Amino acid sequence: MSNSSDRRDDQKRELECLRLASDLRQLAKETLDPDLRAHCLRMAKQWSDEADGPATDDTGVNKDLG
Repeated sequence: MSNSSDRRDDQKRELECLRLASDLRQLAKETLDPDLRAHCLRMAKQWSDEADGPATDDTGVNKDLG
């Protein structure tokens, strides 16, 4: 049962990350400040990547740890 709970928590976290990324993209679209726009787009990418989870190789090992 905890497995389905963990999966639900993972899905909820992924959705929250994607919502934040979407909000940041919208802010980037609406701002006239080029520095703020660039920062928002960088942060949106970071949160989108976070939603995808850590990059892993074929063995399931996190590539970022190496």
